Amino acid sequence: MAKAKDAKSSARSTKSTKSTTSSIKSLASKAKTITARVGHAAAKLLSPSKKRKRQGTEAATHVDQESISEASSNDDPAPAKRHQAQVEVINLDESGEEVAEDSEAELDRMKKKWDSPVYAFFGPVPEIVYVNGRRCHEFACAAKGCKFKARRYLDTRDRTSTSNLIKHVRGCWGEDAWAAAKACGSIDDARKSIVKPLNMDGSILASFERKGKGKVTYSHRPHTKAETRAEIVRWVTESVRPYKIVDDPRFHSLMKTGRPEYWIPSASTVSRDVKLVFGRCRERIAKILQEHDGKISFATDAWTSPNHYAYVAVTAHLEVQGSPISLVLDVVEVPKSHTGLNLALAFAEILKDFGIENKILGVTCDNASNNDTMTDAMEDPELLLAFQAINRARCFLHIINLVAKSLLKPFDPTDKDEKDGELSDEELALRELEAGLDEEEEAMKDAEGDDESEDPDDEDLEEWVDEIDALTTEERKTLHLAVLPVRRVLAKLRKLAFKIINSTTILLPAWKAQLAKLKLAIRIMPRDVRTRWNSTYDMLSFALSYKEGLVALTGDVTNGLRAFELSAAEWEIVGQLQLTLKALKDATLYFSRGTPNLPYVIPVMDRIDTLFTTALKPTENGPAMRAAIEMAKRTLNRYYSLTDGSEVYRIAMVLHPRHKLEYFERAGWKQDWIKTAHTLVRDVYNRSYANRDISKAKTGRDDESSSDADVEIVAQPTKQPKVAPKNMFDDLFELKPSAANPVIDELNLYLSTPAENVGDAIQWWYEKRLVYPRLSRMALDYLSIPATSVDVERVFSRGRLILSHTRSRLSALSTRALLCLGSWSLMGLVRDEDVTAVGALDEVDGQIELDKLAQRLKAKRS
Repeated sequence: MAKAKDAKSSARSTKSTKSTTSSIKSLASKAKTITARVGHAAAKLLSPSKKRKRQGTEAATHVDQESISEASSNDDPAPAKRHQAQVEVINLDESGEEVAEDSEAELDRMKKKWDSPVYAFFGPVPEIVYVNGRRCHEFACAAKGCKFKARRYLDTRDRTSTSNLIKHVRGCWGEDAWAAAKACGSIDDARKSIVKPLNMDGSILASFERKGKGKVTYSHRPHTKAETRAEIVRWVTESVRPYKIVDDPRFHSLMKTGRPEYWIPSASTVSRDVKLVFGRCRERIAKILQEHDGKISFATDAWTSPNHYAYVAVTAHLEVQGSPISLVLDVVEVPKSHTGLNLALAFAEILKDFGIENKILGVTCDNASNNDTMTDAMEDPELLLAFQAINRARCFLHIINLVAKSLLKPFDPTDKDEKDGELSDEELALRELEAGLDEEEEAMKDAEGDDESEDPDDEDLEEWVDEIDALTTEERKTLHLAVLPVRRVLAKLRKLAFKIINSTTILLPAWKAQLAKLKLAIRIMPRDVRTRWNSTYDMLSFALSYKEGLVALTGDVTNGLRAFELSAAEWEIVGQLQLTLKALKDATLYFSRGTPNLPYVIPVMDRIDTLFTTALKPTENGPAMRAAIEMAKRTLNRYYSLTDGSEVYRIAMVLHPRHKLEYFERAGWKQDWIKTAHTLVRDVYNRSYANRDISKAKTGRDDESSSDADVEIVAQPTKQPKVAPKNMFDDLFELKPSAANPVIDELNLYLSTPAENVGDAIQWWYEKRLVYPRLSRMALDYLSIPATSVDVERVFSRGRLILSHTRSRLSALSTRALLCLGSWSLMGLVRDEDVTAVGALDEVDGQIELDKLAQRLKAKRS
């Protein structure tokens, strides 16, 4: 028994010793673990990210989806890669005790939890890099040619987020690829069945995205069917391409070489898609204009297309965040007489279709008599309740054309039916010189493919008033004799230009050789079309610039051009006429710019009138030029007086910070006229703007939280801040801003300050909108009224490109859709979802549609 007790006692002692030893080892292990944990915590506290946390920086404690960004666009320093394992993480071992974990082990542990198919589109193993002391995983896109790299910082709460990885995949690889990857069972399956085949077949760069004016970047993958249809819709509308270009064999060869399975829609499908996208975009633009904070002005004109459709086009003009915006509103067929009433009905219908009939402020159109009738008819409350005819502006470029016509009209060749016996020797010589000018002009037009129907100046003849008709018989005879020298000069230059360009083996080489000898740039003398005064100015300017060459060419007897040689007096006439036309040319270029220039119409007319008055002095010009300038001055004054019948000119001038009322005073206007202009602005302000509710007005500040919903060009409304509790000091008079004082009148405040040297009045008012919350809206509305209808003319110019001789059968609906959609797409108003939604529709089989049409026609005949 004693031995048994001793054995048990010895066993207990041994067990106790082992237990004590085990406890000591456990305590040592825990101490080591605690030491490592404290060291790790201290290292984290001393890291840059923890310093930012201690400083209260929210970005270090919470990083949203922007934590993943393109390395190429990251402003951080180049990341430092880890080449060896370093102790970074404390983790539990298999026994449950905490042990140190290196960065590679941490990555391996995290990868085991990655089950999203998005990882299949990136390299299988991300790089471990450091940026400003912060460790992150860097994922490289697996697409060929794609240099995108995404970083996920490991010291954030969303270190396992995949949202931005998915966003890149959907943009780089496409929606179809992402949808197919999600249907796969695993990441490896997605990598083998989706990523690998796309990388093999996606070597032809198909889709592209233009970012501003920078470099064009391309996706690595081919288009899907829907994307192909979307891109073709944009292509044919923006670049004025025919629908049938998709059926061109060379186009198929270009697109299918290397990928013969690539799908291309039929021309019928493209035609259908364009019309449907046009309809969807039209609804969006209507919403944009309906939600615009201010008034909208318009320009309109009529046009007969080369394929004999009668159209009316309307452009909308408004201010958006301090910039003037002009967009094509609609181009509709009006297949009936373009009387003023019919034009008014068509115009009103367009505005009502867009739901903006109550937002109209001004209308700009040319000086045709039917436009006078149209604007009068539009005042009918049953037609357009908000419009007033006094807000009609006359196209200033149209006025310039009419003034130029009056200037050059006296220089036209006389009636050929006049008997020779009634003419002097000088007149007979001039008639002989002018012989054949019409035939030569027609020949030049035919050679250059010029079409008289495309001559915009021909439309001016209807409303142009020939000032010569108002002269007496004796005055006409005096004018006729006075202008003979100028007619002779123009005839010589026109003949000379024709002979040089049409003598390709003798005179043209001689001309080029002469220019090379004189070290002048090789240029061909421009032809003068008598119905286009700009061409006359260009010919005269060329003649003055190349005077030395022309003198040498005509002075050489061997060239047979001595009859067209100009004397010193005739060269002086060239300079005088060119200088007079230059004022009109510069005005044309100035008002052809993209910004509205309504406040400058009257000042420019004043300046031209002053130039004409000076030119009428005998010391400035000879009798011939003075007689022609007098005719031009009469036309200018005729339309100058018509500006009195419109309010918009004077209101725009007063609201331009460079003019205010000071311009009228400097220009010598009578005090009664200045007072009238002031009263005019005051009445409109009090009637329409003084009581305007500004609590809901858009301030134009960016709202970062707002979504990019339906409005592309209109600033989103700023969210109203939360109202703080009432404070007893809120009503201190000293703390109230002066702009909130109802006693202060914004118009008086504006006019009480001197005029400023401001170039961009619209931007100036936009920046002052907090100082003048009501007056700024009035100024922005009136300064946005276009001074010309040049934007409508550009629509017609584009229409002439669309309706070439080979597309004469294009329907009115197709022409309308192409003109509008092409303009909207170039402005960025066409949304991707508009096009892709239409692209999801079934394709139209052209042959099937033709068969159906043939059956319908056959049934109709029977």
